[in-house]
Amino acid sequence: MENSQPDLQEKHNSFDFLEQFFIYLRYWYYFVISVLICFFVVKYYLNHTVSVFESKAKVKIIDDTKSGFVLPTTAALFGKSKINLDNEIEVLKSYRLLEQVCKSLNLNNQYYNVGYLNNIEIWKNRPFAIDWLDSSVEMDGKSISFEIEITNDGYKVINSSSSSSSKIHPFNSVQYINKIPYRLSLQVGTNLKTLNGRKFLIVHASVESVALNLSRSLNIANSNKNSDILILSLVGANTDKSEIILNEVIKQFDVDGLNDRRAVSQRTIDFVNTRFKSLERQLDSVETNKANYKRNNELTFIDADATTATSGKISSTDGVFQVETQIALSKVLEQTVKSDKKLGLMPANIGLTNGSINLLITEYNAVVLERERQSLSGLSKNPIIQSLNAKLVSLKANISESINSYQQELQVSLSKNDYIQKSSSQKFSAIPNNEKVLRGIERQQNIKETLYLLLLQKREEAAINFAVTSSSIKIIDYAMTSPSPVAPKKLTYYLIAILVGLLIPFLFLYVRFLLDDKLHTKEDVLKLTRNKIILSEIPYINAENRLTGLNDRSILGESFRILRTNLTYIFPLKNEAVGQTILITSTIKGEGKTFTALNLAISFSIMNKRVLLIGADMRNPQLHTYLNIQKNQHGLQDYLHDMSVDWHSTVNSYLDNTNLDIILSGAIPPNPAELLSNGRLEKLVSDAKKEYDFVIIDTPPTLLVTDTLVISHLADTTLYLVRADFTPKKILEFSVNLSEKGKLKNMAYVINNVGSNYKGYGTYGYSYKYNYAYGYGYGYDADMGTKESLLDRVKSFFKKRNA
Repeated sequence: MENSQPDLQEKHNSFDFLEQFFIYLRYWYYFVISVLICFFVVKYYLNHTVSVFESKAKVKIIDDTKSGFVLPTTAALFGKSKINLDNEIEVLKSYRLLEQVCKSLNLNNQYYNVGYLNNIEIWKNRPFAIDWLDSSVEMDGKSISFEIEITNDGYKVINSSSSSSSKIHPFNSVQYINKIPYRLSLQVGTNLKTLNGRKFLIVHASVESVALNLSRSLNIANSNKNSDILILSLVGANTDKSEIILNEVIKQFDVDGLNDRRAVSQRTIDFVNTRFKSLERQLDSVETNKANYKRNNELTFIDADATTATSGKISSTDGVFQVETQIALSKVLEQTVKSDKKLGLMPANIGLTNGSINLLITEYNAVVLERERQSLSGLSKNPIIQSLNAKLVSLKANISESINSYQQELQVSLSKNDYIQKSSSQKFSAIPNNEKVLRGIERQQNIKETLYLLLLQKREEAAINFAVTSSSIKIIDYAMTSPSPVAPKKLTYYLIAILVGLLIPFLFLYVRFLLDDKLHTKEDVLKLTRNKIILSEIPYINAENRLTGLNDRSILGESFRILRTNLTYIFPLKNEAVGQTILITSTIKGEGKTFTALNLAISFSIMNKRVLLIGADMRNPQLHTYLNIQKNQHGLQDYLHDMSVDWHSTVNSYLDNTNLDIILSGAIPPNPAELLSNGRLEKLVSDAKKEYDFVIIDTPPTLLVTDTLVISHLADTTLYLVRADFTPKKILEFSVNLSEKGKLKNMAYVINNVGSNYKGYGTYGYSYKYNYAYGYGYGYDADMGTKESLLDRVKSFFKKRNA
């Protein structure tokens, strides 16, 4: 018996998982109820929670950089893109871009269908729309919310952030909320009768808050490290809204990229248009100066003007020469006419260009020739000759006058030719300067025209680039929503419900066990008594008859037979043939000392052993309650107090058992400790040991009074009672100290009331019913055995496996 104690102590010092498992398993109904409650609570929550879905879109970022021939880089060799996707992600999540998305989709106006537990947002098929009539810039920063209820005649505002009203407002009418005008308009095809009584929540949030919330909820990730594809995802309860938002984000990102690339072309076009206006003014000024210079200098083209000037100069020189020649010839002719006194022939065809003079000379010579022919007749006074002479005189006078007129004409012509010659010479001399000036003007004109044409070409190129600017992204997949919700995940919630349902009773029981300061099992006693002997465990007896007897096949009888047997192993050896003295005590009252003492006495007496049971607890005697007799019977107090009383006179056999004698405590004395220490009890015990095989003494608790310690030297063996589910753990150290200091001789523990609440605080407490009932029924009477439960069989299986 003693050798088994170290093994037990070592076993109990280590954590026994199986033991702890069965401790908690005893409360299986706690776990089942808790799991069922948590399960149905979660089920109710899931049934009234709006599912959240994840929408995804994929875009590819296109590298549109243009460069000439370059050597392959490390990134190119390993297939890495030159695109910095982190920059693109930041642009996609930028406030500026998302603000445009919010304004484009009017996300700051939100409509909710008011429910019992939660509000469901309406996006695609909302029955009405709100128009804020205040300035859009002012409304972008305001937050307003109010609740309406639809009626047959319109709607009424039932709750707002500023006030409540029951007035019915017609749709499409201008109303005010927080002094801000608005108009609520029904959508086409909306039937008010179907909406009668339904409540809706209208929320106008600031653009800034909506954009920031969208930035936080928008997730963008690279599909893999070597890819240019970005995955945009958005989680929301309204799948249509999430898909539209993702598509709009992609659209605004594409437009933003196009605008960035078109900005250079647009700035080029704007610059060229501005320069065109300046160049047009400059070109107009240059051309005006050129026209004015040509006009002022009578110029057309320099080459033609030079040719004209040269031809004019030559022509004028020839004209002067010819005029001077005619003047000289006319003077010669005039001299000839003046010197001719005989009216002879005049020179003809001398080079004069005047036809009238030449005609007069021809006529004059013809008349002269006629006169000469008439004169051949010899008649000097021939009238014909005289007539011809007169005609010659007239013709000569006409010739002279014609020559004079011709000379005057030649003088005028000579003056004119001199002027022309001089003018031609001046123009000829001005040609180099005019050429220089005109070339300077033409040079400026050419420069302006060339610049104008260049800018015109650049504007056309910029316009073409602006028109043909390609997108920087390629849409792989437009926004699509997975049919499976991402939240709440029902399986996860149910698993959590089961875990929480198991955890709550576990924590409850753990705290309960942690705060529990009572002894419950043999293991508890072994841990606290430092390897002390435990003789037996007495089970809880739920019966009116709590005394064992002859042929008692109950658990109670078996437990005291075990105690009786184990006692024989610790009794000290004696040389004299005297009985054994057994002192039964405990730490506090109520631990079953009297119950144990009486039943142990009965158990020994059944073996035909003479047993004397002494009720030494004179402060709170309980032995009479088991014997159903009066408390103040003649007993030990009378013997100890009255020296004349023989102890045999206090002995009675209250039970139908000739081997068992009992001495009651008697009346309660005022000084029990003094009575016990007067020496009379020593004599009683000494005498009784000669007459009885066993003397069993029922004593008071050791912690409360000193009576037990006064008489403890009389005992050969001390049984120290602890009561399961009753004795505090902290006071067990007191009994250990008593044993170690020798105040209680040959002490061993007995655990009483094991399994009283059948709570299963340990494997022994739980399985006590099995150990005794099954074993006893198997050995004596199969009908008395208790059927082994399923839990017992499982436990037994694990016990065998561990063994």
